[in-house]
Amino acid sequence: MKTITLVLDEDAPVLDSDQDVHDLVLMLRGHVMQLGPAAHTMTGPLAEALSAAQDLSAREMPAEYVQARAHLRKLAATVQALLAEMRAAGVLCAHHPECPSAEASDGQAAQVRVHRPEAGWSVLCNGMLLFDDTGCLRPDGVIVKPSRPLPSAQEAPQAVSR
Repeated sequence: MKTITLVLDEDAPVLDSDQDVHDLVLMLRGHVMQLGPAAHTMTGPLAEALSAAQDLSAREMPAEYVQARAHLRKLAATVQALLAEMRAAGVLCAHHPECPSAEASDGQAAQVRVHRPEAGWSVLCNGMLLFDDTGCLRPDGVIVKPSRPLPSAQEAPQAVSR
């Protein structure tokens, strides 16, 4: 995640202002909010990592610059730990490069997690339910129409009668 890299990478530029620190804290808080629903039913280390990230992101950011930077680094490390636990639990993509999100235009390019050819569907790494006709159902409930045309009645094979 780029936000974590901006905060924790040793080669990242030093943040110049309080506003930069504030903006990155808000971005990390947003990430925690987005990740929460994916992990809310989990238990064990994943639940602990989510709780730690939510607790830290809910804290008020210190007003003093050095303390705010320390808070930012701690929050980034906590979100990084949450992501690692989610990947280990199979909740998030662990592929490199990471699979596209379900909302992305190329969301159907994600790797297959569960393949059920006998039923005509697969579950992709990003949570999409992909059907054999290339239609799919996104995790947010949005239906994506098939991208390949269905054969017309004239093209359909005729049944052989005996």
